[in-house]
Amino acid sequence: MIYIGTFSRTIFSALRIGYLIAPKALLQAFSAAKWLCDRHTATLEQQTLAEFIGSGMYERYLRRVRRRNAMRREALVDAVDKYLRDRVTVTGDGAGAHVVLWPVGRTVNEDALIARAAARGVGIYGLSPYFQRRPGRSGIVLGYSRLTEAEIREGIRLLGEVF
Repeated sequence: MIYIGTFSRTIFSALRIGYLIAPKALLQAFSAAKWLCDRHTATLEQQTLAEFIGSGMYERYLRRVRRRNAMRREALVDAVDKYLRDRVTVTGDGAGAHVVLWPVGRTVNEDALIARAAARGVGIYGLSPYFQRRPGRSGIVLGYSRLTEAEIREGIRLLGEVF
């Protein structure tokens, strides 16, 4: 089994450090591929990250972020239930920092919805461009990790008005 990940999503996007966990038998092949593709690894950043992980600070940071995101996710799901009720179905609310709202019982013009929400100061993203066949299924992606619970509730209230 091979595991691939990045610290860009858990620490900050500009870090640009990833990791790969592979069986020892594949170490030489992956090392050779890495050498061919990228010979300029950011040594200082890797050493700093290694110290951050080794000190236990990374694990404490992750626990804090998970708790904070869980509270924000709960505020978002509660607000969706209150202001959008049966007009959408929520998916992706089990973890992470985004959810998807799927309109129920009708087709929604994503571009128009995004524009109306933006006019109210609410940033949302459409899903249809990510479908291979055009037009794709209408849906809205909501990120919440950088918002306060009050901002989330107000944003969903405003989205309920434009939906």
